[in-house]
Amino acid sequence: MTKKALTIILSLILLLPVLIYFTVWNYYAINIPKWDDHTFKAFIIEFSQATDWKGELRALMRQHNEHRIATTRLITWIDFKIFGALNYRHLMIAGNLLLLAVIPLWYELLKKNKKPLFALVPVPFLWLTLAFHENMFWGMSAIQNFGVVTLTLWTLFLCVKPKTAPFIASLGLAVVTILTSGNGLLVLPLGALLLFLSGNRKRFALWLVWSATAVIAYFYTYQKPEYSPESKATLFQLFKGYMSFLGSFAESFPVLDHYQVCFFLGIVLFFVAVSIVSTTLFRIIRNKYTNKFERVTDLFCLGTVLFILGTALIVVYSRAGFGIETLITSRYKIYSVLLLLVAYLYVVIPIRGTFLSPYITAIVFLAVTFNVFSYHYHLVEAYNLRKMLVTDQFNWTFKDKALAYPTDTSFAANIIEKTPVIYDKWLSLISIADRQTYAGGSRGMIQLFDQTAFKAAPGLLSVENSVFSSQRLQDSGVYILLSSKKRYYIFPAYRSRNKSRKELFLKQYYFSRGFYVDIPFTEPLEKGTYDIALIRQDGERTGILFKNQKVTINQIKDNKVRVNW
Repeated sequence: MTKKALTIILSLILLLPVLIYFTVWNYYAINIPKWDDHTFKAFIIEFSQATDWKGELRALMRQHNEHRIATTRLITWIDFKIFGALNYRHLMIAGNLLLLAVIPLWYELLKKNKKPLFALVPVPFLWLTLAFHENMFWGMSAIQNFGVVTLTLWTLFLCVKPKTAPFIASLGLAVVTILTSGNGLLVLPLGALLLFLSGNRKRFALWLVWSATAVIAYFYTYQKPEYSPESKATLFQLFKGYMSFLGSFAESFPVLDHYQVCFFLGIVLFFVAVSIVSTTLFRIIRNKYTNKFERVTDLFCLGTVLFILGTALIVVYSRAGFGIETLITSRYKIYSVLLLLVAYLYVVIPIRGTFLSPYITAIVFLAVTFNVFSYHYHLVEAYNLRKMLVTDQFNWTFKDKALAYPTDTSFAANIIEKTPVIYDKWLSLISIADRQTYAGGSRGMIQLFDQTAFKAAPGLLSVENSVFSSQRLQDSGVYILLSSKKRYYIFPAYRSRNKSRKELFLKQYYFSRGFYVDIPFTEPLEKGTYDIALIRQDGERTGILFKNQKVTINQIKDNKVRVNW
């Protein structure tokens, strides 16, 4: 096989995980704001009404929780100006493209260390998976959580390169990084450490002055948030949470105790990280390199590992109050996988000769296996998230039983681009079903209703079914419809992942039988008596059925969270 043909084949293999990743993203991503995304509406109003550059700067730099998110806001404004309305899918695309930008960096590191293109193959299979689903499908989170990692990595890499132009670029990137997410501030001391170890005094001094200026500007008018729950975790629980954070990539492994495997593999990765730090420090101090790029690689790997370990400390300290189990959630997995990628460099770069190809082949097999596990394990969460977003939007859009879209023509009401949603097909059917108990063409609705248990407990309505077996994806599935005298509410019925490995991997049965949802008696619900219906979306067919099931809500709990935005 010629070298050109081999390059083409390897390039196609490298594109495969990219294609899969964005195909899945496109299938589940939807232009609906999630939680903090709503703040961009207020930002666009403030920015557009600003009378001078100071007002615009104030809008960009306004604190969001403990972060400055000027980068995300700037991308939001650009999207709004180009398209005339804000589309959250565009923000997700921006964030996911930032995630993708790590792969060219690994290509550069491997190429300059005289590794073949084949050595890059494991990287996209490890890096682009549904393990990051929460960030993938969340506009703000995609730019913030993906962006801060990519920008930090490129900043550290450019600041230690011998030429002047990359260093100057790193100064600008450092500012963008700290304005993307709070832990981006770590790039300043880490960059200073790497420049100090590199022995370049002029760069080190300039970096210190630049960093001091950036920090002063960052914390000008900054106020510490006071609404994070106080952690009641013991020291051992914090230790366990820290290690689980580092090993969270392993949650998708087909084992019984996912948290435990994250904990143990986190310990392994922690010792790998310590080994990388100590070894690279030793080599940097000795300064006996055969070429300059080996030193650049060591400095970069040292800075990246310290960034991961430092971020883990920040997250465990600031988020432990929300529960130790939250430390292995999707939004933080990027740091665990990043540590894997650095460990991969640490293993592969020193290998020479005929041993290289078998090592890489084995790692490619493991990376592809991990990729498959991640998509199969986390697909259920992407599915459930989409249903949650769709029903949330229905509940804040329709305030009465007319089910008519608001006719508000004001600037504020038309900031977000209007997008077709699955419930558009339901609106006429809901009114019909409310009058005659049934509407639509989906089969088996009576049997489905009879197999579903409705239990009103203190403060919530629990809905559970143990036999529903549909494997349809995207918007298909079951939804809970509540109808009072004033209005309707819709809630998603969530699915659980299939624990049968045979059905999961051989038959592609992603869901276990049944569905469930606990509907808390909180806003947007109001006091009153509600008739309960099931909505079933089965591909293109919809069925809605009321069947003498009611729930009475006597008290609504306040679920508002204190925020600074």
